[in-house]
Amino acid sequence: MAESLASPMSRWRYGLHPHAAEMRVRSLARVSLQLGEALRLEMTNADPGGEDIVHLQYYIATELGTWAVWLSCSPADLADCETSLRELSPPFAEGGEPGPKRVRLPHAMRSFGAR
Repeated sequence: MAESLASPMSRWRYGLHPHAAEMRVRSLARVSLQLGEALRLEMTNADPGGEDIVHLQYYIATELGTWAVWLSCSPADLADCETSLRELSPPFAEGGEPGPKRVRLPHAMRSFGAR
């Protein structure tokens, strides 16, 4: 099977993980992102043998409202994908100064966050 060449940020999806009701929560943490404070859930498949895929759900409180984003990836890709989310900054930083690295949100996430 070919490895995906998609950028780590493009792998994030908005909304609730479609299989969240069928999973177990492995860890729950409050984290601070440039976008705002977030709740991070790491989930596993309820069935045995599902450790080869990591499922994350983030609920991020922003000035535009709460965002829910999720991702399923291999444990080897997890650090890069989470780094891409941590590097996102609000489109208009206070004081008009450019913030840290700005990453363009995928269109679907921009639409969801603007509600």
